[in-house]
Amino acid sequence: MVVTDNSEVETPALLQARNLSRKDPLNGHILLYPADCTVKRGDRIVLAGASGSGKSVFVRTLALLDRPDAGQLILHGKPVQPGDACRYRAQVAYIRQSPVLLHTSVQGNLTFPFGLAVNRDKKYDRQKIERFLQAIDRPSAFLDKDSGTLSGGEKQLVCLLRVLQLDPCLLLLDEPTSALDESTAQLVEKLIEHWMHVNKQQTATLWISHDEQQKARVGNRLWQMKSGRLTTDEIAGRQA
Repeated sequence: MVVTDNSEVETPALLQARNLSRKDPLNGHILLYPADCTVKRGDRIVLAGASGSGKSVFVRTLALLDRPDAGQLILHGKPVQPGDACRYRAQVAYIRQSPVLLHTSVQGNLTFPFGLAVNRDKKYDRQKIERFLQAIDRPSAFLDKDSGTLSGGEKQLVCLLRVLQLDPCLLLLDEPTSALDESTAQLVEKLIEHWMHVNKQQTATLWISHDEQQKARVGNRLWQMKSGRLTTDEIAGRQA
């Protein structure tokens, strides 16, 4: 799909979705009605909605973890092509609720992505990781811990570090702290805020959260999902 609205193209958009939709492949039931949205640099978007409203369906589709049935994604002003999925997911990173780690050390988990073809031009930077750890008051010795000895919160932090070190432009956060206690959840928030700061607010986040206090802490925009239909704050503003 070609974007013809010049005023929109000229905005500093990281990601745009146009008429993005998805159906259940088994029965054809509509899971996501055609959705339009724009994510800009510095955005901290909260995606709200009742359980089962389609929030995760939308975010997974936006991450290209589930293939959309129709619509167009535009990253940094360029339409995303079918063969771009791996490179796209390196830029638009999805963080799930339940962390998954390799059975090795923390550092082993962090170095693993650099063996993948999509990251062949990147190198593991231990000093960069140590700066992230300093931001959340963790010693460098944390890197030597075995992943099997980590708490749920520590595992989520490692998953975040594994993604953040690769310099994505957008984080899609699918209830990443829902299973964590409040203090650990705020550590996750602190790490993400540090990432935003070191990137000079040129990156963005989209959070799914049911915690009202967390929404207030992490969000500067509010989107709503209801029965598979997305309402963004831009649309809400035009309707007001």
